[in-house]
Parts: sequence; C-alpha cells; structure tokens
Amino acid sequence: MEDKLNDQKLEEVAGGAGYYPNPDQRRVSGLQTGYLAMRTAPTYDFNNEIRGAELYNGDVVYIRGPYTQGYDGRTYVTVFAPKNGVTGYVNASFLSW
Repeated sequence: MEDKLNDQKLEEVAGGAGYYPNPDQRRVSGLQTGYLAMRTAPTYDFNNEIRGAELYNGDVVYIRGPYTQGYDGRTYVTVFAPKNGVTGYVNASFLSW
C-alpha cells in the first residue's frame, strides 16, 4: 500500500497550518569571521559603520528599503535589526531566507 500525505501531515511537513515565511525577514549568513556591519550609507567605509549594531550569523533582520547598488559596486539593502533596534544599510550578499 502506498503512503500518501493527508492535509494534516502536509501541514506538519510545511511547518504548521498557515505557516508562511515573512517575505521581509532574512537571516545573516555566510560570515566566515567577524560580523556584518550596519552602515549609514550604501558603501564600505570605516567611517559609516554604526557602532554597537554588529550582526552575526543567524541574526534576524527585516528588509526596509530597496536593494541598491553601492558606491563600491556591492549590493546593499536597508534593514531593521530587532536585536539592537537599529536601521541601516548592510551588504545584501550576507542575507538569506
């Protein structure tokens, strides 16, 4: 006899009834060392780093602005980090679902 997934089993596999990932939520990932800096402008510059707003692998952020080509050629996006209550630019290549 063939096993089939009924609606209840399907919901369990999918993460529960009504579970949908928040489309604005991302996690910091891919950092080999150190932290992901939140910045006041969309470019890599020591002077635009927001002190005390460091993000680490696994930290949750919420997208708050469009993806932008930075002055340095990297892609940045404005995010809000609930862990520190700060909004700033981050390098988008370190964000995942």
